[in-house]
Amino acid sequence: MDIRQIEYFCRAAKAGSFSAAAKSAFVTQQTLSASVASLENEVGAPLFHRRRQGIELTDFGAQFLAKGEAVLNAVREAEDFAARWRESAQRTAAFAYATASLQDDGDGFTRETLRAFRAAHDEVDLRLFELTSDACLAAVERGSVDMAFVVGRPDPEVFEFTHLGDGHLLVAVPAGHPLAAREAISFADLADIELFPVPDLDMSYRRIVEGFARYGLTPRYAPVPFSLDAAREFVRSGRGVDFSPAHNAETPHEGIAYVPLAERDAFTLPLGLATKLGAAEKPVIAALKQAVRQAASR
Repeated sequence: MDIRQIEYFCRAAKAGSFSAAAKSAFVTQQTLSASVASLENEVGAPLFHRRRQGIELTDFGAQFLAKGEAVLNAVREAEDFAARWRESAQRTAAFAYATASLQDDGDGFTRETLRAFRAAHDEVDLRLFELTSDACLAAVERGSVDMAFVVGRPDPEVFEFTHLGDGHLLVAVPAGHPLAAREAISFADLADIELFPVPDLDMSYRRIVEGFARYGLTPRYAPVPFSLDAAREFVRSGRGVDFSPAHNAETPHEGIAYVPLAERDAFTLPLGLATKLGAAEKPVIAALKQAVRQAASR
């Protein structure tokens, strides 16, 4: 028994004629009558009395009609629900960004870019998530977000990456520490100092490890849960230092000084948009990507 059989049966019952029902279904009378006969064979009882002047429901057929119409109504409700869901999904954009790498406003791509996009597209349900770069990529890969702004070039076999620029790191040190007076800091200067844990373990962690290794050193990370507030309190309290995005220095933080890395040790990290390779791009995501690109180019 299938939906088409039930539909043809219900059409015939309402029309009182196989030929009229066949016309309404845009099939031949032979096709429709054969489908009804097949349904009767499956249920094990006649659904119609067949007479010269037309067809008439049997007692069983009349009761089965109510069941058949209920099935068709349920199918239509399911189809309507699926259509509404698809339409809603096309208007939904889930965007994640590496928390420490996106400044609130100013030049280039910022959180203000996202707010402006949301204001200009009130028909779009823009959902934003602040995560580490690693968590952003995991969310993109499993499909829980459509696109992410991340630090470092992700695996090209899994992600499509649109490079938007390069991020520079400064060393956030306690304002009263002797290092705060330096023009620049080398990894050798941090030999006996605890570091706040690096949130983007893919590239920044590797670069920092390589930098320390040039001096025969291994970085020492403090066991502290990651958050921007935790990082600032860690530095402010004098516990150690944090490798911080350069844009943080544009906003004064009491008790914290931002010092560049020495030329030999300085490095940049690529910043860009990551989407899942091969995933269909919704129009709303294409529009958001264009908005981000335009902001980044300014």
